[in-house]
Amino acid sequence: MSDVKRQTAIIAVLIVLIAFSGWFAKKFNDSGNLTTIGKNVETKEVTNYFAESRIERQQERDVVKQELEKIISSQDATKTAKNAATTKLMQLNDRALKENKIETLVKEKGFEDSLCFIDDNGVEVVVKTDNSLTSEDANQIKDIVVKTTGISPSRITVRQK
Repeated sequence: MSDVKRQTAIIAVLIVLIAFSGWFAKKFNDSGNLTTIGKNVETKEVTNYFAESRIERQQERDVVKQELEKIISSQDATKTAKNAATTKLMQLNDRALKENKIETLVKEKGFEDSLCFIDDNGVEVVVKTDNSLTSEDANQIKDIVVKTTGISPSRITVRQK
């Protein structure tokens, strides 16, 4: 019985980790509005934001994937724990594929760069563009997200970086 409790605790911790990483990404993405002097410095900071965010997102995913794969391959894990870990791993991979698809489709609309974050609360899309983000642009991006994920437009946030 202690193995079941241990596996359940591990899965619960992983779920909390995934939720926390989504919250963490949203919280710090929203507070990243710094005023800088000079167009080159601003462009470099925005470019770094997109690159650093991608790296951070991948590192967080890698940690969660490793933990889930440990559970799946563990001989001590119960079938229920293995099934739950497999389901979570499939969901994580599905989210990553959808995020990449959305980012690609948004770039095809003419934006320099884009980032997509999908979590249990909804979807956030951050775009890089020299022009102001119009409501028409935001609606096109929301349409891409709805078609890709099936998530309601009210749970989709689009912002410019």
